[in-house]
Amino acid sequence: MPTTLLQDGFLHSMLLRKDRPLLVPVILALSAIVTILLLYRFGNFREERAVRLFLEELKAGNYPEAYQRWGPSPAYNYADFISDWGGERGYYGKVTNFKILESETKRTGVVVYVQFDRLKKPVSFWVDRKTHHLGFAPF
Repeated sequence: MPTTLLQDGFLHSMLLRKDRPLLVPVILALSAIVTILLLYRFGNFREERAVRLFLEELKAGNYPEAYQRWGPSPAYNYADFISDWGGERGYYGKVTNFKILESETKRTGVVVYVQFDRLKKPVSFWVDRKTHHLGFAPF
């Protein structure tokens, strides 16, 4: 008669022995803690990636593509976008090097903080969770 792994194998000997009654709950608790830490660290990965792709488009000089990632709107048209991000003549200058510092969840979006070489203070971007369109953070 075949025995299962749980009845006569490794799991039985390691997890269900009477001298180790807390092993299963400890393993489950540690797994939960690791999962929570990973979600905390990488929970805004998609939004940070959206900002990174936007900045890479700017770095490469692909302004129409970067504007599409920004999320075109009548309130912030392409001319406004170019006056802010349009290379050497733009308010923020040519994007060469940047570093994403951190991100934090705020209601329906994520604020991503980016440090540029040319600027003393980080720039905060708002990323909509549904569309992944960018904007300037209102906070």
